[in-house]
Amino acid sequence: MTIRLEKPEDYRAVEELTRVAFWNVYRPGCTEHYVLHCYRDNPDFIPDLDFVMEEDGRLIGHVMFSKAELVLNDGSRKPSWTFGPISIHPDYKRKGYGLKLLRHALGKARENGVGFLCMEGNIGFYKHAGFDLASKFGIHYHDMPQDEEVPFFLAQELIPGWLKSNGIGEAYYCPPKGYFVADENPEAFNIYEASFPTKEKLRLPGQLTYDNVMESSRIILRPWRDSDAETLFRWASDPDVGPRAGWAPHKSVEESLEIIRTVFCDATNTWAIELKETGEAIGAMGYGPSCDCKLPAREGEPLAGYWVAKPYWNQGICTEALKLMIEHIRKTTDIRSLISGHFTDNPASGRVMEKCGFVPTGETVIDETQYQGKDRPIRVLRLEL
Repeated sequence: MTIRLEKPEDYRAVEELTRVAFWNVYRPGCTEHYVLHCYRDNPDFIPDLDFVMEEDGRLIGHVMFSKAELVLNDGSRKPSWTFGPISIHPDYKRKGYGLKLLRHALGKARENGVGFLCMEGNIGFYKHAGFDLASKFGIHYHDMPQDEEVPFFLAQELIPGWLKSNGIGEAYYCPPKGYFVADENPEAFNIYEASFPTKEKLRLPGQLTYDNVMESSRIILRPWRDSDAETLFRWASDPDVGPRAGWAPHKSVEESLEIIRTVFCDATNTWAIELKETGEAIGAMGYGPSCDCKLPAREGEPLAGYWVAKPYWNQGICTEALKLMIEHIRKTTDIRSLISGHFTDNPASGRVMEKCGFVPTGETVIDETQYQGKDRPIRVLRLEL
């Protein structure tokens, strides 16, 4: 097994390897090979940390590194780094090759003065290469509140004391631009993809979008099932949950089952938020007609709504779920905008919307349904898609 720097004559073969390694993994087909193809001309790309792995003369692995930034609380910026995509040929996966390649690359990065790395991944694997939750270093994910622990956001201080010596106590991580080039330039990507042999694109379990099932590191958005009734009742009977979202607490398992069969029955626009760790539904996410709501919706503009069980408040679950739904809507529908709102005595819900791109319209409407003996004002927000 040999690990060496990538050469220009390797470029096409490495892109073919990356394509094979990621095909149908996170989506039908993949785009990682195009990211790599474009990234070699990106000023953030680090040629001295661009490695390939060979076994018996066969190219089986690749990893690249990139510059990134940390934004401190005072707005100043400090350098940081990241890596990826990291690719291992399917024939060599789960045999330790990926960890060997990564450990070699991390050692070279340290020699090249890379002091601190941030990345998104599964801590179950990356902890073996020395990574831990980034929050333990005081580094926060770029679109999450500082008090939220993000389980897929990982970091490693390659040079001990590097953060302190650079005056970094707390900061937000800004990922490098260029990782989203396929989404930003779909026509160019399609032309590039056509230069490869045709491969079948499949929708498979575990992908970010699969038959109206969406997945992130912590949660799955999936259709509701009758078998969710008891779990739904456990959460929805909590008097602190429903009224915050504008509905009454459930009074029985039978009522929860009826809600699943009548309100949550459309699997095209209503999902259970399932926590991967437990396999249980812990909340709801969806959108639908706004004609019956009191908000000043445009003609045909859908209303977005969500809630999550009380034990999971303030953990970024709703933000994660809402982002999945928004991306799904953008990719699968012609919807141009969403309207939503939150009771002014529930500002946490508004923060979720704003983190996902919703903008306050400046309007407030009154819900005349009495709650604790008074009307409740609703702050209106809209997302342009």
